[in-house]
Amino acid sequence: MIKNFVFGILTVLFALCMVGCGDTKPTVTKPEGDAAKAVLAYAQLNAYGIVEDENQAAAGMAENDIKDIQDRVLAQLVQAFQGIPLSDENIDEITKQYVAKLHVAMSMKTTIKKDDPENPVVALTAKTINKENTDKAAETDENLRALGFTIRQLQAAGFTEEQLKKDPKFQEAAMEAVKNFISEIQMNSEKTVEITCEALKGSDGKMYWAPKNPEEISKFVGGQN
Repeated sequence: MIKNFVFGILTVLFALCMVGCGDTKPTVTKPEGDAAKAVLAYAQLNAYGIVEDENQAAAGMAENDIKDIQDRVLAQLVQAFQGIPLSDENIDEITKQYVAKLHVAMSMKTTIKKDDPENPVVALTAKTINKENTDKAAETDENLRALGFTIRQLQAAGFTEEQLKKDPKFQEAAMEAVKNFISEIQMNSEKTVEITCEALKGSDGKMYWAPKNPEEISKFVGGQN
């Protein structure tokens, strides 16, 4: 009798255990970092090629991926001033000023719009460069026009691009004109875009939040939407 009773109890416990095991959901690894900081990392990189350390850590991006974006973004700046024969050192200085200008002027910030465990939505807010006004300014800026006239005169007199890159007086005049132009770059009014995120494996093998459509961020910070 006791034997049958014990057997019955064990049978019930076994059945309950099986039911409980069947209902157990697989453990899902929560992504590292914060979705808002991860989106900000992608936005900063695509806007001016530099990302703050805490945002980079939140995105878990590989160094080679970061460098690819940096090279693409900063190459556009170098190309914009390719008609001005600046020395390599001065190009580096101009690049730093440009990055510092946009870092402040764009006023980028992110907040969690929808705290979804699988696909959180982040609101990215920023001011972007007013390309129309900037292009007009590049054509009408008195300092840049005077610089262009000087370059043409010097080239007509036989000066080569390499000679101008090594000429201290020319470099000083060119840097003053370019720096003034960068400082006067006009920005659009603040806009916001919502970025849907997903979990992706980072360079260290861990999971991190990333935008489902990175191109959406690139277009937004570039003033294309």
